[in-house]
Amino acid sequence: PEPPPPGMVPSCAEGGVLGVLCASIGSIQVNEAIKLLAGIGEPLVGRLMIYDALEMQYRQVKVRKDPDCAVCGENPTVTELIDYEAFCGVVSEEAQAAAAGSTITPKQLKEWIDDGENIEIIDVRELNEYEIVSIPGAKLIPKNEFLMGTALEALPQEKKIVLHCKTGVRSAEVLAVLKSAGFSDAVHVGGGVIGWVNQIEPSKPIY
Repeated sequence: PEPPPPGMVPSCAEGGVLGVLCASIGSIQVNEAIKLLAGIGEPLVGRLMIYDALEMQYRQVKVRKDPDCAVCGENPTVTELIDYEAFCGVVSEEAQAAAAGSTITPKQLKEWIDDGENIEIIDVRELNEYEIVSIPGAKLIPKNEFLMGTALEALPQEKKIVLHCKTGVRSAEVLAVLKSAGFSDAVHVGGGVIGWVNQIEPSKPIY
């Protein structure tokens, strides 16, 4: 009933989502929707289907209705959906405060690189994302390492830290961590690597 705080929603890369499982379960969900719309067959109402892809087995568990359920109980308190697309793209208040005045564009980053500015570009995405596309010279340190505090010791004190992720959400969260740790001049790239590809290197792939 209560969604997690903005900025704490992990991306598919961070959460560990196996694409083929999404396709398998998604196909079953579509089939269930067709049965409900057409009024045919026996839908999975009151039953939970569990799919074990490793053993290639399906099993079912009967689920009893909770009379106190916030959605379908006798006195529901959740009666409409929130805008999850907008919600998941929102960063925390701490990240917004950190990014204010400390956000640069991909074009600014390109100018700094060309001018030989004393910067350290940090990519806070996951390894599989980094292998698809990256900004030249960027060093990979996943966001979680900053949240745990293990990455801070490896950052150079004599260089300006420039963070980036896919679109700018994760890097803003990490920026808040760096600001609180004393890296007051750190910045992040608005639009992330997607913005870099669109504006600087359009020949590179986008995922």
